[in-house]
Amino acid sequence: MTIDIDEARVERSEIGLWLGWTLVTAGGMLLGFLPTVLLVDVLSLGLARIIVPVLAGTIIGFAQWIVLRRYVTPGSNWVLAGGASWAAGYILALLLVQTLPSTVFVEAIAYLLFGVIVAMVQWPVLRREIPNLLVWILASSLGWAAGFWTSQAVLSMFFNVPSIEPAVSTTIIAVTSGLVAGAITGLALVWIVRKPELT
Repeated sequence: MTIDIDEARVERSEIGLWLGWTLVTAGGMLLGFLPTVLLVDVLSLGLARIIVPVLAGTIIGFAQWIVLRRYVTPGSNWVLAGGASWAAGYILALLLVQTLPSTVFVEAIAYLLFGVIVAMVQWPVLRREIPNLLVWILASSLGWAAGFWTSQAVLSMFFNVPSIEPAVSTTIIAVTSGLVAGAITGLALVWIVRKPELT
């Protein structure tokens, strides 16, 4: 099922869509990842690597849907696409990071790959609005990669100690990466909606 975004509604509130998308992506990241700090201690590492991204992706997808629903015609699989895309992207990017030597280049490729996978799983829901998949892939991959790198920079600016409380580091990483990724993908979403759609 695809969504149909009401361009007139977006045109009246482009900043509202962008700002809402940005904030709920950050909020969804926080709500999706902060509770998992407790799960990681309870679950095995392998199980946590599956449950955490599915939970986080579903919460982020739901949060984004709360904003999108004001601009779309009824019916969408957005929340399902969010959970599935996050699980697939997270698992494949994690495998890449674990199998290759740990370098800045490998981490950059992993986060770009994560964004590509998220975009490709979301695209069937957005294909009516985004006839060219490449634009959404670029926004998603650059947004999530930039979000990760920014969150690491923010974390290192404020915490220069070897041991940081997991809840604090998770909060900083989730909110910062969510704001950056949400801002970039939200900007792309508004720009894309201005273009003619496929009927």
